[in-house]
Amino acid sequence: MIQKSVEAENPDLDAVLAALRRDYSKLGPRIRELQHEVSCECSGITLRLHFPAFRQGKTTVQELVELAWLHLTPFALTRKEIDAVRALQSTLPFDDLLVKTTQLNDSATKLFIKAHKATNRNGEAGELLLYLLTEWVLGAPQVIAKMTLKTNPQMPVHGADGVHVRYCPETARLFLYWGEAKMYGDVGAALTAAAKSIAKSLKPDELDHELQLVQRNIDFTGLDADAKHALLRYLDPHEEEYNERKDVITCLIGFDFDGFQKASAAGDLGAEDAFRSLAREQLQVVAPKVAAVFEAAGLGSQDVELFFFPLPAVQDFRDLFQARIGWLP
Repeated sequence: MIQKSVEAENPDLDAVLAALRRDYSKLGPRIRELQHEVSCECSGITLRLHFPAFRQGKTTVQELVELAWLHLTPFALTRKEIDAVRALQSTLPFDDLLVKTTQLNDSATKLFIKAHKATNRNGEAGELLLYLLTEWVLGAPQVIAKMTLKTNPQMPVHGADGVHVRYCPETARLFLYWGEAKMYGDVGAALTAAAKSIAKSLKPDELDHELQLVQRNIDFTGLDADAKHALLRYLDPHEEEYNERKDVITCLIGFDFDGFQKASAAGDLGAEDAFRSLAREQLQVVAPKVAAVFEAAGLGSQDVELFFFPLPAVQDFRDLFQARIGWLP
C-alpha cells in the first residue's frame, strides 16, 4: 500500500527528471563501450569499461580532450545560469547572443580552475568524464554543480565529486548517485584511493553532510513546486519516501594501459577490435582486485557503478586537458 501511495503522489517525477537530461548522442563516436561478461565477487559492483575511439590504428585522445572541454559548462555551472542565457536566444541578435555564450563558457572554465585550486586538486578531467558517463550511460542528470560550492570559502565541501539522480516509476524508488573519480598511472593505486575515499564519504556524518548540501543547493531549475516537494521527501528521514531512496556510488578509475600500443600493431582496421580483446583480458585480471580492495574497505555490499577508463597515459591526458582549458603551470 505504501508503494502505491508514493506512486500516486509522484506521478510526474520521472518525466520531470527526464526533462533535465541532455542529448549525449554525439558521445558514441568518441567514447566506446566494452561489452563483456566479467563480474565481480561483490554482487553490488557493476563493472563497466569505456575507452577513446580509434582512428587509423591510434586512439583519439586529443579528440577526447576536446569533447570533455565542450561539456565543461553544463558540468560546472548551474542550470539557472545556463537557462538564463538560453532564454535570450529568441530576443538577442546573434552577435550579442554569441558574446553571452562565450562569457558563459569563460565563466565555467575559470570556475573549474578556481575550484580545483581551492581544493588542491590538479584539474584533471576525471570528474568531467564521470559526469558524462553518469548522465549518458545511467540516464541520471546532475542535480548539484559542485564547482560553485567548492569556491566558497564559507562552504566546506567534502565527499562526492558529483551528485546525480534518477527515478524509477515502476518501483517508486529514487536512485541518488554519489560520484568519485580517481586517475592514476597504476590501476591498483587508483582502486585503493577510490575505495578509501568512498568509505569515508559513506560514514553517517559525511553522508548527512552531503544530503544537507543537496537539500540546500539542489538545482531546481525546471522543477515546479510539486516536483521539488516530491524529490525532497526522498531526502527527509521523517518521510516514508526516505526508505525508498537507494544510494549508489559512481566511480571512475582512469589508469595507464599498454593495450593501446599493442593494439596499434593490428593496423587501421583491426586496432579497435584488438584493443577490445586486450581490455577484456585486463578486466578479468582486475576484477578480483576490485573485490579484494572494496571488501577490505568495508564496501563489499555497497552498490557501485564502476567505470574503468584506460588511457595510453593518464598524465598526458591530464596535461592536454589543462592546456585546453588554459591552466598554465
